[in-house]
Amino acid sequence: MTDAAASWAPQQLSEFLGAVSQCQDEFEAAREGVERAAESVEAECAALVRNGVVVAAVGWPRYDVPEASLNELVATREGLLEIPGAGPCPALALPLEDSGAQLVLARAGLPFTAEERTLLRGMARGLALTMRLLVTIDAERGLRARADLAAAENVRLLETLRKRQRVLEAMARIQRAISRREPLEGVLETIVGAAGELLGDDAPALVLVDPDDTGWLSFAAYSGYDAVLAADEDAGRHRVGVGVTGRAVAEARLIVVEDYPSMPDARGAWLRHGLQAAMAAPVHEDGRVIGSLLLCSFRPGRVFSRAEQDMLSSFAEHASLALTDARRVDTMLHQALHDALTGLPNRALFTDRIQHALIQGRRRGTSCGVIFLDLDRFKTVNDSLGHGAGDELLVAVARRIDESLRSADTAARLGGDEFAVLLEDLGGADEAVMVAERITAALAAPVLVQGHEVYVQVSVGIAVGRQEASELLRQADVAMYRAKRDGKGRHRVFEDGMQAEVVERLELESELLRAIERDEIEVHYQPVIALDGQTLAGFEALARWTHPTRGLVPPPHFIPLAEENGSIVELGRQILRTACQQAAAWMAVFPTDEPRIMSVNLSGRQLEDPNIVADVAAALADSGLPAAALVLEITETVLMHDTEATISRLTALKALGVRLAVDDFGTGYSSLRYLRRFPIDILKMAKPFVDGLDTGDDEGRALARAIVELASSLKLACIAEGIEAGAQADVLHDLGCGMGQGFHFARPMASDAMTALIAEPAGAGRTFAMPASIPIEPF
Repeated sequence: MTDAAASWAPQQLSEFLGAVSQCQDEFEAAREGVERAAESVEAECAALVRNGVVVAAVGWPRYDVPEASLNELVATREGLLEIPGAGPCPALALPLEDSGAQLVLARAGLPFTAEERTLLRGMARGLALTMRLLVTIDAERGLRARADLAAAENVRLLETLRKRQRVLEAMARIQRAISRREPLEGVLETIVGAAGELLGDDAPALVLVDPDDTGWLSFAAYSGYDAVLAADEDAGRHRVGVGVTGRAVAEARLIVVEDYPSMPDARGAWLRHGLQAAMAAPVHEDGRVIGSLLLCSFRPGRVFSRAEQDMLSSFAEHASLALTDARRVDTMLHQALHDALTGLPNRALFTDRIQHALIQGRRRGTSCGVIFLDLDRFKTVNDSLGHGAGDELLVAVARRIDESLRSADTAARLGGDEFAVLLEDLGGADEAVMVAERITAALAAPVLVQGHEVYVQVSVGIAVGRQEASELLRQADVAMYRAKRDGKGRHRVFEDGMQAEVVERLELESELLRAIERDEIEVHYQPVIALDGQTLAGFEALARWTHPTRGLVPPPHFIPLAEENGSIVELGRQILRTACQQAAAWMAVFPTDEPRIMSVNLSGRQLEDPNIVADVAAALADSGLPAAALVLEITETVLMHDTEATISRLTALKALGVRLAVDDFGTGYSSLRYLRRFPIDILKMAKPFVDGLDTGDDEGRALARAIVELASSLKLACIAEGIEAGAQADVLHDLGCGMGQGFHFARPMASDAMTALIAEPAGAGRTFAMPASIPIEPF
């Protein structure tokens, strides 16, 4: 949520309450409320419907308001409503409490969000209260007019009017306190002050349930009890169900006692100070009794008139509304500044606290530190265990981070799987590094999520200084990306040179996206050779990017970028399409008994794409390439995710007739389990297992033999990668490896160069007849 969005709803509610409270009568308030509510959520049409009659409306022609449609919507509370010029649009009706009226709004475009609905409910409550108050004011004005006609009744009615006017004025003060978003403590004091002013020399108090011990009540605000509390501190605490105020809460009704000394449960402290009579009315919050409005009298013979009892009950009811609204505003503000899932401060509050800490640090001569944390491979948890498990993990991580900090430090969730920590009063970066290491250690233990042990790694960026809050956050973010680039699961402190690297990376990423959009990434091909006769068995398609100014950009520089920003899906689609077309073209010009294979790498992001099966099928159909000639290479890391989605997509790809290969086998988290679970056809032996085969390395030879024998036992083909010497090819052939590729045979080359290579006559030293013994069984 942005800073603007965080303050939008409370500001709109404040302005709405301020506007309608200025209206002179109920109908003016209805018109103003409808117009203001529509404006606040950009609704084209709005109306106030009461007892089937449209009281006020906006957005329709004056004499063409769809009263029948509005009443139908009121009955269903939500649906579609015809908007002039826009047709049926999302609409909803919100009840005005205790008034029989409904606020109806309709808007073209998107339905109303949860935040807008919450705002509109608050506006409906405020409008209902204001209209009731205005009705009361109108009635009192009528009483005043009639009182002028009846001299005998004039004095009594005038006094009644004045008292009730004071009630209305008190309510208005409370409404103003809410609309101005004053602190809750100030609102409570306004309530008590108004009660004291209304009932003369009696002592009022607002007594609320103790949140730490719900069996007890304590004074939240009071007037006239200083002497009692000074003599006995516990006099301000009341047990629920005992005494006047305790019974009002327990029984949820007005309690009146006009002979307090004779009460069986009269308290000594109050008796000693001469309490004579008391009454208490329950105070509610969202329908739940949370306390009472208490009125005590120390005057002998005090009798509370029926009018005073009704007045206290009415005042308590209005105080309940005011307290509820005040607490809801407080809740809204808290929600606007805190992450709903973890309860930690969000980016807006975190930035504000950084700025405040920087001001304090400049006065004290100290620095502030910001630690930026990003969970590594969090997406894997979401994909494999579900978003519910991901949320559980985030909550557990937030708790561990918070528990690792000093009381003065602040942890925040910035969004997604990103967290941040503010460290105040630092002497240098070493202190921040110690905190980062403490957090990393706290996250090292596995987290139990839905019965699974999940290990968490974080990439951590650290920035320390006295810059502006946004600059510190940016520097920490930059340092975090350096940590992630350096291998994840580590921390880095920001250095000036990192910014230039980030700018360079952003420029390269932008240029890469343009290159992919323009289909400028070329496909080169490396031959796959049958080792029994060193004949051409197939090709591997490899992406090559020749930049107009940078020259040849190495794949390790742009492939990870494409993985991060998701453009690898489109890039992979282009490579696949081009490779299939080229393989089909070579097959047509240079036919063989068995089709030469075309290997194409498939990234983890591509496999997660729900369109991957359709993309492969389309590439085969458009090119005319037999499915058996296409090999899709997948890394061990992708297979180790072992999700149902991965299994399902690989099975669907296999059903097309293509072959599946495990690329760089042996360098990841190898597991026989996934070789059995997944429909694999080929193991590609990683280059490190090939490198030492020409030096007499017995251990390396044993490892290579183990991979070849594993492939043979599982009836899989084996292709060795990275062959750079003839002796390596000979050893691999002796071990039973069927195919290989590497610089010894040929480097990756453009399609025209490969075409020339295939076309070389047999006398040039190469034969290209497909040997019958190549160990790839046709489908």
